[in-house]
Order: sequence, then C-alpha cells, then structure tokens
Amino acid sequence: MLRTSLILAILLSAAPLMSAQTATLFDDWEVEPRAEAVLVLAPGRDDAGDGDREVFLTDVRASLKIDRVLDNGAEIGVRIGGRFQRDHPQRAGFSGQIPDLAAGGGLGQPVTALAPRGAFTGLTLGGAPEDSDLRAALETAFVYLDGGYGELLLGRDIGVARRFHEGAESVFRRHGVVNPSLDTSGVATVLTRSDLSGPAAKISYTTPRILGVKLGVSYAPEANVRGLDRDPRREVAGVAEPELENVTEAAFNVTRRLPKSGLRVSAYGAYARADVEIGPLSQDNGTVEVWSTGTRIEHDALSFGADWLTTDNAGGRYKAWSLSLGAEKFGLDWSATYGRSDDDLLNITGRSGSIAASKQIFEHIRLGLGVQTQILAPQIGGTIRSTGPVIEMSLTL
Repeated sequence: MLRTSLILAILLSAAPLMSAQTATLFDDWEVEPRAEAVLVLAPGRDDAGDGDREVFLTDVRASLKIDRVLDNGAEIGVRIGGRFQRDHPQRAGFSGQIPDLAAGGGLGQPVTALAPRGAFTGLTLGGAPEDSDLRAALETAFVYLDGGYGELLLGRDIGVARRFHEGAESVFRRHGVVNPSLDTSGVATVLTRSDLSGPAAKISYTTPRILGVKLGVSYAPEANVRGLDRDPRREVAGVAEPELENVTEAAFNVTRRLPKSGLRVSAYGAYARADVEIGPLSQDNGTVEVWSTGTRIEHDALSFGADWLTTDNAGGRYKAWSLSLGAEKFGLDWSATYGRSDDDLLNITGRSGSIAASKQIFEHIRLGLGVQTQILAPQIGGTIRSTGPVIEMSLTL
C-alpha cells in the first residue's frame, strides 16, 4: 500500500512539469504524461434505506506513456498508471456489501455460515460490515508492440472485453448510474461492462482494424488482483470468497460511418471465462462465464447507446442492460441514462436512472450536474431508493 501510494504520488507531482516537455525524453522516444482528478458531491441525496449515502467522493488518476516508432514503422512502448480513490466505504470498487440488505435480509432466510459473493459482480448480502477509506492501486504497467500484424501487450492492463466495449454513456465521467467508478448511494447494481480479469497481469493480442473490424484475445493466469473498479482480492469474514484463475477473453469491435445517412455505428461483442474456487478450503470448483454486447450510434450532435450482459456469476444468473441518449444543445452536453439488473444469486432487482448536463467551463475543468436515482427491489422485503442531485467536477492535465 505504501509503495503503491508513493509511486502514484510521484506520477501526480511529475505530470505538470513533464507536460511542458512531452516532445522527447531521449532521442526518438516520446513521453506523454496525463492526470485527472474528479470530485463528486451529492448534497441532499436520500439515504438508501438504512444505508447512509456519501456526500463527498473522489477519484485521482495519473499515467505515463513512453513510445517510439521504429524504422520499420512498428511502435513499441510502455504504459504506467495508477489511481487514488475514495468510494462508498461499503461498496468500494462496485463490489462489496449492499448495506440495507446485509445479514440475509434481502434473501428472506437465516444467515448461513458463509454468504455467497458473485464471482463476476463481487456483490454480497452477508459477512462482516466493510468500511474502506482512501484506496490506491497501480493498475497499468505494461509493454507493447504495435505493428502491421496487430498489437501485442504484456503486463497489467484491462482485458479486450472491456477495451472493446461500446454502449450506453453519460456526461458524468465517474459517477454514472451504469458501471460507476464512484457511487454515493452505495446501492448501484447495474454492471454491463465485462471486466472479469480486471487489472491483472495478462497477455493480449488485437488485430489491425480491417474494414472497420478489430478482433482481440486476452489471457490472465491469476485474476485475484486488487483494482479500484474491480476488487476480487477482498477478504471479508463470513463471506465465501471466489478466486479466479485462467481468465480468457475474446472480443470483436466494429465501427463504420454510413456516408449517405451520416450515421456512425459502432458495436462490439465479448466472451470471458475463468476457473473459480470458492470458500476457504476451495471446495467448490467450477467456472464463471460472461457474455456481453453493445452498440453506439451517432449522428451530428445526437447519440444513442445500448448494452447488455449476462453471466452465471458462479452461483446464480446475473443479467444487466442499459440505454442512453445524448445531445449537444444550448452549449451543454446532455445525457439521459437508464439501466436494470437482475441478480438471481442475491434475489434482487436493481434499476438506475439519470438526467444530467455538463460543460467545459475552463480549458482543463469540466462541470457536470444532474439528478440520479438508484432503486433496489428484493424478492422479499420493501423497495429501497436513493434519489437526489449529483455534482461532478473534473480537472484534466
């Protein structure tokens, strides 16, 4: 933890200084540092049942890109990146315990010795209460070769299923109601982005884009690596923790512009699979599979996005889908997003909605404002709702 925090601090402090000299570090090598800090405020938002909503959350990212073009036209390079984050203390990284339904309440049955946790979602209703504070992680550290036959990548990075994703989008950079990196409500459940391997070390290969089509595969031997958007490494008393190995991902992405109509259409499809061991004695061996697809259609200042995901979640089917509309009007970027999830392992249905607008108010600062709602409907018990305003400010360097 201390080592990771030190590396991130160095990257963040160096970014402004290095941005003034991004041309070359050594002869023929180009260096490009980047940093982004996002602050989220949710004043006046409703608590989700007995679970407290958070008023203030933050996400800080820093990365360094070093590359060189060889004489034969191939590009070689290195990427290093990490993050600081303060998310909802019980739902850090989306996975975690849903506060109001903990202790078996949402299941309508007594608490068992070990509560199940979704191998893909990371959600659980049981176990000891979690209370995460500021977290940090080195999520990107890889080398790559990009040439005429495609790109080969080795090291820590997301897999091709997440890299190729197309679908619903929001003007909020981190606090969307679908696939949120930050969640003030603590009850977000809609996850349509396939990220089974997270930032685990892997090898990936992607083909060149030919006639708009790109293919890719990834393989990660061990996936129990802590990331800030996915954390399968957490160990909580009272929970049967799944461990993932041999994660394989395959995906395609296609994008085409239709000249007559002016439409740009993008779509993707992905499959991911991993071996799973569950519980302290690894007595339950099996697999988890994830299927996902999505599309994005753009025309002038309008856009439409949709995506869908299903997984056996190593214990019970989880399904999620989302839709979004986007527009540029009155000097603002607008988005309306809706999503739904059905979790058979935990017996809960989740619905999410958002209407928001954002504007670039200075060269490096963007401000977003909207209203969001998160709704949970357990199979047994009353509906839980958290609704209210959200303010998101991002600083990009």
